[in-house]
Amino acid sequence: MLAGCGGSTPPAEGPEKEEEEKSEKAASEDESSEAEAEEAEEEVVGVPTQCVKDTPVCDPGKKFVKRLCNGSFPSLALNMFSGGTPWTRAYLAVRDVEPVNAFGGLSGGEHLTLDEEVIVLFQTVADPNGMQVSGSGSYQVLRWNGTCATLQEGELRMQRPSRPKAAKVTWRFLENGTREALRQNETITETYRARKKACRGATMGQVSAKCEKLDKKLHEVVVSVVRDGSIELPTPEKLP
Repeated sequence: MLAGCGGSTPPAEGPEKEEEEKSEKAASEDESSEAEAEEAEEEVVGVPTQCVKDTPVCDPGKKFVKRLCNGSFPSLALNMFSGGTPWTRAYLAVRDVEPVNAFGGLSGGEHLTLDEEVIVLFQTVADPNGMQVSGSGSYQVLRWNGTCATLQEGELRMQRPSRPKAAKVTWRFLENGTREALRQNETITETYRARKKACRGATMGQVSAKCEKLDKKLHEVVVSVVRDGSIELPTPEKLP
């Protein structure tokens, strides 16, 4: 009777349970290491010009990326896309992707399309020193329009297409200092004046075909001039 009423010995934990506990402990340690590394990271002041550390992509810094992707910075985007900057460029490898920003900032509205050029701010990696987000194999990227997007593995390629595209650069969204610097280029100034005349100050609603054509041309000329790095852009007033 006494033997029958005694407590039974709990079954021994299997190897699956031990492996799960090890994984949870490792994940906790990784999160702690990442948090400590971010805390120790120096604040980026102004426009970043160099990689914070050696990762699969040129990392401008976790703190900076979080602030950048919580807002919209059209003028800063031109500084970062300017020819000669060290940031890792990549290109959309699929036909169409709806923009989603895992950091909660503006997503830009305009869909990403095949061959669109972006700057890879970071890539999720197994390395505990790399920045992590939900899911695996994802990228946080900056678009030419100054907004961020979160893309999945397979949606980007590093090989540059013959004619890379760019999210629309809207002239009126750029800061005065940036516009003045860009107008040092004769082609940009001529296109801007022609567009202004054709559009008659309209920024939305129904416009003429000529206005639309010149608006597109102004975007293309700005992107081309910024890409070749021929104009030194000022530090934007609005920064992350």
